[in-house]
Amino acid sequence: MKRMGKSYARGVVLLAAAVLVFAAAAVAAGCGSSSGTSTDSSGNKQIVIGVDASMSGPLAGFGAFEKWAVETAVSDQNAKGGVTVDGGKATIKVVLLDDKSDANTASSNVDTLINKDGAIAIIGPVTPTVGNPAALAAEKSGIPYLETGNPLEPFMAVKQWQNAFDFFVSGVELGNDNFQVMTDLGLKAKTNSIVATCVDNSPDGPVFDAMWTAAAKKYGWKQVKMPPYPSTATEFSSLIAKLKQSNADYVIALGDTPQLVALRKQMDAAGYKPKILDFARGAQLQQFADSLGPLSNGVFIESYWLPALPYPGAAEVGKRYTTETGQSMGQILGPEYAAAQIMMDAINRAGTTDPQKIVAAIAATDGDFVCGPVKFDAKHTSAIPVIWTQWQDQKSVIVWPSDVANGKPIFPLP
Repeated sequence: MKRMGKSYARGVVLLAAAVLVFAAAAVAAGCGSSSGTSTDSSGNKQIVIGVDASMSGPLAGFGAFEKWAVETAVSDQNAKGGVTVDGGKATIKVVLLDDKSDANTASSNVDTLINKDGAIAIIGPVTPTVGNPAALAAEKSGIPYLETGNPLEPFMAVKQWQNAFDFFVSGVELGNDNFQVMTDLGLKAKTNSIVATCVDNSPDGPVFDAMWTAAAKKYGWKQVKMPPYPSTATEFSSLIAKLKQSNADYVIALGDTPQLVALRKQMDAAGYKPKILDFARGAQLQQFADSLGPLSNGVFIESYWLPALPYPGAAEVGKRYTTETGQSMGQILGPEYAAAQIMMDAINRAGTTDPQKIVAAIAATDGDFVCGPVKFDAKHTSAIPVIWTQWQDQKSVIVWPSDVANGKPIFPLP
């Protein structure tokens, strides 16, 4: 066989290159483009918002609410025609991945959502455990990222964020309110002013430990610190023995839902009952009260959202969830619906899928949403108002502040 001439070989190479260019152009035309838009099966312009949520593992209760809230908010927006991108309307597709309540999976999911699914923006999961790694992954890719359910201090402690934003409660405010509430409700005067504090070894632990220590001193309580317990613990006899020895009338504990349910049951089995019991984080979920039944009565919760609050659309979102799912709603429902609202509002105002223009639009957010007012500061955070609730007959009743309270506190713990 004769060898090819140089000109012939060069022609083959050029033809192959042309075919590759043509094929790439065809793929871009049919499946997407560098602008972040694509077309759906009906030929309509479409953009993808990626969502990382904890659909399994100990944080699954939060993930279920996040999924419903984000998908419902997006559906509501799509019913209005979607968002404006590059001078035309585009509908929004939600692609959601389960991080299994695992930090590494959360980070990997964000990479997948951006690089495989073409997400132009990310809505992240609840709590620092998975929220901070997810935010770091989006930050590395230069993609706009928004989360709620992560106390502001653990989020700010990671770095000075460029592309990631967090709106939720301030840990410092929470810490102060743990004790301000007891003064305002007149309960401190009915105790021995001794408080025992318990944290798990999650990323939240050191933050809550520090804020409770500072606030206890500020409000005149003698604090007895318990050793941090494993965030996956199931047995609490040693902790309960130490709590008994503390002689504390007020006990505050941080943990996930399964751990706090187990702790409360084992406290009851051991015949241990302080006058005031406050459970942080995991007790917010309806699953907590449903699992405990009457044992949940009187447990205080640091709270941030209920449909009864006077925010635009709050009552409607709470009612829709209950009607559509047949289940009781959780507090994170409102902030997660708002996360989708805020992200879509920013994309609309940016009028483009350019990541830095969307980031700038998020930074300029200043409005009232289902979760209340949101305005981001220079650290990319916005604090939402704190309320104090208490489980009463398996319903979350607002007991503080007085201007939004819809019930009176149970005291002492039944």
